[in-house]
Amino acid sequence: MRVQQRIAVSEQSGVGEARRLAASFSRLAALADADAGRVAIIVNELGTNLVKHTGGGELLLRELRAGARSGVEVLSIDRGPGMNVGAALKDGHSTAGTRGEGLGAIQRLSQEFDAWSAPGGTVLVSRVWAGARAPEGLQIGAISDPMPGETECGDGWEVRSTASLLRLLVVDGLGHGPIAARAAGAAIEAFAGTDKLPGPEAVVHSLHAALRSTRGAAIAVAEVDLVSRTVRFSGVGNIGAILESGTAAGAKGLLSHNGIAGHEARRIQEFSLPWPGRGLLLVHTDGIQTHWKLEAYSGLQGRHASVIAGVLYRDFRRTNDDSTVVVLKEP
Repeated sequence: MRVQQRIAVSEQSGVGEARRLAASFSRLAALADADAGRVAIIVNELGTNLVKHTGGGELLLRELRAGARSGVEVLSIDRGPGMNVGAALKDGHSTAGTRGEGLGAIQRLSQEFDAWSAPGGTVLVSRVWAGARAPEGLQIGAISDPMPGETECGDGWEVRSTASLLRLLVVDGLGHGPIAARAAGAAIEAFAGTDKLPGPEAVVHSLHAALRSTRGAAIAVAEVDLVSRTVRFSGVGNIGAILESGTAAGAKGLLSHNGIAGHEARRIQEFSLPWPGRGLLLVHTDGIQTHWKLEAYSGLQGRHASVIAGVLYRDFRRTNDDSTVVVLKEP
């Protein structure tokens, strides 16, 4: 299960909590002291900006893994007045009382950085990786957050990848809380043993069998092959998946059949579509409402996968369920 934590930041005490949590994530990622120091400055700067300029928001910290590489992602989300990102990135634009020099400093300290802003809020991502450069390949933006009041998330996600192929699992354990989390964990554990299976349909069959002793779950498996330029998909239950082409062809929904993996799945079927140039795949559980449209957000489709995930999470998460959204994007 990927490690992620969300901190509400509305006053300076929240910034301190975020810094302490950032230190834990840096240790988890085995970052060198200098890299951990960069993460601390980024978190301090972003948290202080939330307090001083937006009326409060959220910082989400996530463990990053890509093969043998590891790192820390910091995602800042707010519903403030918005800003001119280009102006804010200029040298000399600083936030009083912080150790950095505004967004320009955060960008320089990050191996990956991006932001999207409009009246009504800003979402910004900063990533620090162990090593000199960010890994190549598909961007993976993801948020998986428990229902308010719960400490365990009944949703989950995981990826398995090679240089040219990435296989994604998104799982939503039936209900919420610890029992749902156990079902999600069982699916993720079983997914680790499916690398040699020929495709998503075979993987879903395998996970369906592995979940028989649990409450059950909705599951979806997507596979992006950058050599054959195809995306293959199979799902059981209420998991939404949209392939965005960025062209006049528009978005295409990927079909999951009704059922509960582990209990009742009358039909398991795989679908295949061409993977478009600079393709973008969004997969989410039913904790994210379905009436979003990327084109309603000017310029968002061109932003980093984590920024896209953050905007959809901010604007369309339900408060009565766990919420997960994963975005795969070709840079």
